[in-house]
Amino acid sequence: MEHVLLVTIALLLGSKVHGGSLRTKIVGGREAAPNSHPYIASLQIRRQHFCGGSLIARQFLMTAAHCMDSMNPNLVTVVLGAHSLQQNEDSKQSFRISQVFENGFNPQTLENDIVILKLDRPVTLNTKVQLVSLPNLNENVAAGTQCVTAGWGRLSTEGRIPDRLQELNVTVTGREQCRPNNICTGVFMRQAGICFGDSGGPLVCNGVIQGITSFIIRSCGNGVAPDFFSRVALFRRFIDNSINS
Repeated sequence: MEHVLLVTIALLLGSKVHGGSLRTKIVGGREAAPNSHPYIASLQIRRQHFCGGSLIARQFLMTAAHCMDSMNPNLVTVVLGAHSLQQNEDSKQSFRISQVFENGFNPQTLENDIVILKLDRPVTLNTKVQLVSLPNLNENVAAGTQCVTAGWGRLSTEGRIPDRLQELNVTVTGREQCRPNNICTGVFMRQAGICFGDSGGPLVCNGVIQGITSFIIRSCGNGVAPDFFSRVALFRRFIDNSINS
C-alpha cells in the first residue's frame, strides 16, 4: 500500500518534498461559509499554508505529527479565524508555537500521527474563533456515520491551491478497509476526498472532532481507496496530559 502524506514543503523550501508529490486541497468539495469551522487553523511558513490544525483549548492546537516532522517550530505561524488565506481579514489571529508535545510518531508506518502545539499565548474566543469538542476515550464512530472535513489543500492531485477554505461531506467506511488507529472515509458515487495541504485538519462527526487528516493511498479523490484520519479518541489521555502539563 503506497501511503502519501498530505503535506508538502516543496512550496516553501525549494525542491525538498516529504513523502512524494505533496500539497493539495479538498477534491470535489465546496467553499465553506466564512468561519463556519471556527476551530480550524492554517499552519504557515513565510505566509504560505502547508497544513491545517484544530483548536482544542485556548492555548493548544492539535495537528498531524507528519506536519511537524523535521520542522523547526520557531518558523511556523498559526493563523486562526481565517477564511481567505490572502486577504487581510479582521477575524484573523496569529500565533507562534512555544512547545510541541509528541506521542511516538512513526514516519514509516504513520502510527501516532498526532501532535499538540502550545501557542505562545491564549487565543481570544469569539464567534469566529472557537474550540472544537473532543471525543471520549476510545469512543467509536460507526460505519455509515456522516462527517465533514475541511482544509485549504489542492482541488486535485495536480490542481490549483484554493485561497478560501473548502469543505466536504464524507461517510465513515467499514473497519475492514481501515486500520485500528485510523478512521477511514469515502465519498460514494463520485471522486472526492482530501488532498495535499489538508494534513492536520479536522474530521468532525456530529459536532465532535473524531479524526486528524493523515494520508491517502496513491492519488487524491480517486474514488477507490478511502482517506485515512488519525483516530482522536485513542489519544485522549495524551491530549489531556499535554493540555494539563
